[in-house]
Formats: sequence, C-alpha cells, structure tokens
Amino acid sequence: MDYYQRKNLYDQVKSPEELLNFMDKCIKYGIYGTDGKVYEDWEADGNSDFQVACQTKYALCDIDRSLKYGYGTCWDQVELERDWFSKNNYQFRTLFIWFLFEEDNNYITHSYLIYKDKVTNEYCYFEHADLNNVGIHKFKTYLDVLEYQKNKHIRFNELCGNVIDDDVLDHLTIHEFDHPKYGGSSMKYIENILSSKIIYKNNHYIDLDF
Repeated sequence: MDYYQRKNLYDQVKSPEELLNFMDKCIKYGIYGTDGKVYEDWEADGNSDFQVACQTKYALCDIDRSLKYGYGTCWDQVELERDWFSKNNYQFRTLFIWFLFEEDNNYITHSYLIYKDKVTNEYCYFEHADLNNVGIHKFKTYLDVLEYQKNKHIRFNELCGNVIDDDVLDHLTIHEFDHPKYGGSSMKYIENILSSKIIYKNNHYIDLDF
C-alpha cells in the first residue's frame, strides 16, 4: 500500500473505532530509519538492533511520513492519533509513562492517548501500538483509565525482565505532553517530555484535570 492509498483511507475515517481499524490495516509497529531501513523486530534489550536504531536512526514521524512508510513506534502513532482527534474536535490528552532515573536503563517507556466520548462522556484509552493491549478501553473516570494503563505498564516491564520493587515504583512518572517537533531525534523527544507537565510522581497524582 502506498502513501496515496493510506492517505485516502485515513481521510475517510469518521470515528475512533474506524481509526483503530485503519491503523490495524495500514500502520505497523516499527521504525523507518533515517538510513532508509525498516526496524520492526522489537526487543527490550538495549543493545538490540531495534533499540540502537531508536537512539541513532530515529526521526519522529509527522502525519505524512507515517502514511508514506506505514511504520511507527508508540511515539509516532500517538501523533497520528493526535492529528485525527484534534481535527475531529475531541477532548483528549497525550501521555507518556516511564521510570524516570538519572542513569540510562532498559525500562520500557510508552506514549498513549486518552479521549472523552462525545456521547457517553466516558474516558477512553485508545491503544494501537501496544500489541498486547490493542483496543478502546472505556472507563467512568480519568483516574480509572490512568490506573488501568499504569498497572498494564508495570506488568509489561515485569514481563520484559525488568525488576519492579518499591524503589523502582517510586520513580514511575506520567507526563501530559503537547506534540514535539516532528523530525526530531529520540533525544529531542525526551527533552520535550522532560519539559512537559507531570501528572503522576512519587506514587501519587499531581494533576487530574481533563
């Protein structure tokens, strides 16, 4: 499928459910590197080809780049989601969860989007990049959806072999962020996260405004 086919299908999306179906058909998890190669064999190991590419060959996709190549990590896929939810006048938040340490580590990060249903006013966690959690998960409160995703993130890090103890949990942090500069490196992406609003830190929520 080429850019024009993906763009035509994207322009026809009318609902969050259709967006999820579109992404299932048209967007694969992976990186289209600045070297013109595709990296899609994700591994938690910091020395894997995928993780090295994240650090050295990554450029945050704008919408056209995602549609042209059909690949994106959670960082990129959330920007495609942001574009659609913004154009369709939804209330939404884009969030980033990680274990924030001063030193480098192999703990997994994740970007994701939560929107408010226009009819039911439910808080909806939209997930496509996390292959073990794909779907639209609906909750009555913003806190409920944040807690659901937070617990999923902790369990996923455990499954990847990362130690989860009280000290590690003390470092769990959630940011609410606006879109970073497209085309930027992974370092630029993280710089944007570090300057964004913190909504969870030190085992409690700081800001639950939606």
